[in-house]
Amino acid sequence: MYKTFIFYCSPAGTTSHVAKVIERKLGGYGRQVTVCVLGKEEGRLSEIMREIEETEERVCLFIGSPVYSSHALPLMMDFIAHLPQRRQAYAAPFATWGGATSGLALEEMGEALKDRGYGLVGAARIVAVHSLMWESDNPVGAGHPDAEDDRLIENLATAIEHNLQLPEPLELSSQALFYQPEAAATEMRKLNLEIARKLLPPRLVNEDLCTKCGVCVDQCPVAALTLAPYPVYADHCILCFNCMRWCPEKAIGADLVPIHERVRERAEKYLEDPPSAIFLPGEI
Repeated sequence: MYKTFIFYCSPAGTTSHVAKVIERKLGGYGRQVTVCVLGKEEGRLSEIMREIEETEERVCLFIGSPVYSSHALPLMMDFIAHLPQRRQAYAAPFATWGGATSGLALEEMGEALKDRGYGLVGAARIVAVHSLMWESDNPVGAGHPDAEDDRLIENLATAIEHNLQLPEPLELSSQALFYQPEAAATEMRKLNLEIARKLLPPRLVNEDLCTKCGVCVDQCPVAALTLAPYPVYADHCILCFNCMRWCPEKAIGADLVPIHERVRERAEKYLEDPPSAIFLPGEI
């Protein structure tokens, strides 16, 4: 027996989609899955962490992050760094990416989980429509995740379910997640959200259009937005532009077209084939 937990942050909804496919597939095996949306459900977190620490059963954590600036979100890395250390603990990181590059997210999450004593029983990268291209007629990653992507996710969940029935579950080497060419990885390690903050266009709030409705606050995936009385961004903003995307009055604006071109250039430069993939510890 083992207990299953899914933790994720999902600004554009793709990571949530993957989490739901995993939850549904494991539910078909009779698993009760505890799901926590980081950045939105912090009030539940201490109780869930205590359950992970105190349960006598094996635990398996599925941990999902979108890829931002070639990395997992700082929120997710901080969460992993504070996971309780215990025996019989396993994990499967998954990353969703918008077609530019899946970056180093799986590598980073895998190493961090191993450092906390969690054996890796699988991992996945799933391609999706790029989150900043919702206004484009031809976005990078168009049509994803699709039925084939979902099938891969289901295969991952099934393989992990079978693996965790073994007396000693097979573990994936974290080195298997170091799949980026070294030159590309070296370049990616130099990137972070602070650099992206300087490259991305500023968000301008039109106070004449803003009705202070609070939709932008509700749509912020990391609680980095407040009304005072107009939108104000905290330092931990992840630059997802959900505030602009979902503002009913179009009161928040930014010119994202130059970013679209940069995304297309990166997609050609870091062509990943196949774009979606699962990683398992041998044949299970």
